[in-house]
Amino acid sequence: MIGWFRIVCFIGLLGWGCAGHAQQATPLHTFFQRNCDSTIMYQGGLRDRDGPSYLILAKQKNQVYFFTYQSPYRQARGRYFPGNLVRHFAKQEAAFRAAVPDTNRYLLPGIVPPDTLRWHWLRLQPRQLWAIKGDGPNQPAAPNCAVDDGDYNTFFLIDQRAMKSATFYAPAYWEECAGKDPNRQRAIRTRGEFHAILRASQPNVK
Repeated sequence: MIGWFRIVCFIGLLGWGCAGHAQQATPLHTFFQRNCDSTIMYQGGLRDRDGPSYLILAKQKNQVYFFTYQSPYRQARGRYFPGNLVRHFAKQEAAFRAAVPDTNRYLLPGIVPPDTLRWHWLRLQPRQLWAIKGDGPNQPAAPNCAVDDGDYNTFFLIDQRAMKSATFYAPAYWEECAGKDPNRQRAIRTRGEFHAILRASQPNVK
């Protein structure tokens, strides 16, 4: 039985990963695997509430591209609007959640200068990032540390040979409370790079 489990995990590692939070490859992930040399996708948020929310950096030959895959109705949650707009936005949000992530209307290009994207790509150090190991829900033994409303941060690493994912739960909190960890530190830096790219693609958004 143990031998069979190891075989299954080995096959999973060749494709998507067997340890931690198993992630299922969607048509969106498969598209980038087939059409780009290397892709890094970041998803952050409260998993059960936020639904799919990807920031995507993809490299094809010497070009680097930035995309978002997010709900355009996310900002409408919990707010009042006149007429039937509240119901309309809720219906559209439900449609977004029901859609399987793909190259559909929710995948949008981010307009960022090419030199800026290449600079961020180099700062991400993709080859080193491929070695990252997530902690998922398995936090270190730290008697004075506890958090139950933290954010999940998942990184999807994709090239034409394989896919890998690594998930971190409340990495900034655990880094401060439980002590330094090189994997968490890389996750925090990588998240920061993606947020910087997002801000660069929305220069007029405060």
